[in-house]
Formats: sequence, structure tokens, C-alpha cells
Amino acid sequence: MTKIIRAAQRATKQQPPASFTGTVYADEVVVGEKPSRMRATRVTFTPNVRTHWHTHPVGQTLYCMTGTGRYQEHGKGAVELLPGDTVVIPPGAKHWHGAAPGVLFCHLAMSEVSDTGEGTKWLEAVSDADYMKKPG
Repeated sequence: MTKIIRAAQRATKQQPPASFTGTVYADEVVVGEKPSRMRATRVTFTPNVRTHWHTHPVGQTLYCMTGTGRYQEHGKGAVELLPGDTVVIPPGAKHWHGAAPGVLFCHLAMSEVSDTGEGTKWLEAVSDADYMKKPG
């Protein structure tokens, strides 16, 4: 059976400060019902704000929509993200993402829970020194 989820049925939610360095808003696009394990969320970062380091058991895909962002996988340099860019993050890869300094950034975040229902594992905050390093 086809399901239509109207925009008015979903409220924008501010994200918890335990997982982000500042103000982040999320608009749920879809949370899959079994057998689907898909979750898609439009995430808007205010300037200079990013996620903490984290992992996803089945990986994550980010589709960049507006603004300028940054992404970094642990042990590698940060990269700049622009509208239309897609980041395919492997399962278990420790990473962070968010807005570049001074600008808003919005992406569509897509991921799945594992077979056992495990989702995002949140880790430590990204230091200001690491965040401010110029992307390569």
C-alpha cells in the first residue's frame, strides 16, 4: 500500500547537544518499516557546527543540498562539501560532518540500522583545532 507522509505531519526537531557542537535541526524524511531498515533525514547545521565523531554499522550516505560543509574520516584530512556532492561512508568508518566556518549547511543523511537494530554510535567531540584545519 502506498503511503504519503505530508510535510505538515513532521515537526523540525533540534538535535541533542550531546552529539553536536551547536545548533542543528533535523527534518525526518522517512523511517523505514520492516522489512526496510532505511532512515533518511534532512539535517541543517548552523555555521561552525558539526557532529561529534561517530560510526554507522551499515555505513551512511550524505547528499549535500545547500551551503558549504565539511566531512572527515578518522586518520584522513577533511574535505569540503558542496551542493550536489554525495559522500558514501563505509560501514564502521569513524567520521564527522557539518557546516564550514561562517555558513549554513544542509544535507540529506541516509543510513540503515544493522540486522540486530544497532544504529549510530556517538563518540567524542571534534576539537576546534581539527575542525579549523583547512580541507585538502
